[in-house]
Amino acid sequence: MDRTEYVRLLSKEHKGIIVRCVGRKQYQYDAKNGWVPSGILLAYFWPDDPYYEMYEEITEQEALALTA
Repeated sequence: MDRTEYVRLLSKEHKGIIVRCVGRKQYQYDAKNGWVPSGILLAYFWPDDPYYEMYEEITEQEALALTA
């Protein structure tokens, strides 16, 4: 079973976006459509990208509270 992790984006352009990672799959929370497939987090892992490491890991409880 794949591990599920949650992160909150901190960059100016994407501040506050919640991303759920299930194994290698990513889902971005959209208030209208719920969890939608996304690749937004990929930019946050490339050292040459301006968004590099501009995110924080949060707990599932925090993610659920922020997306309620």
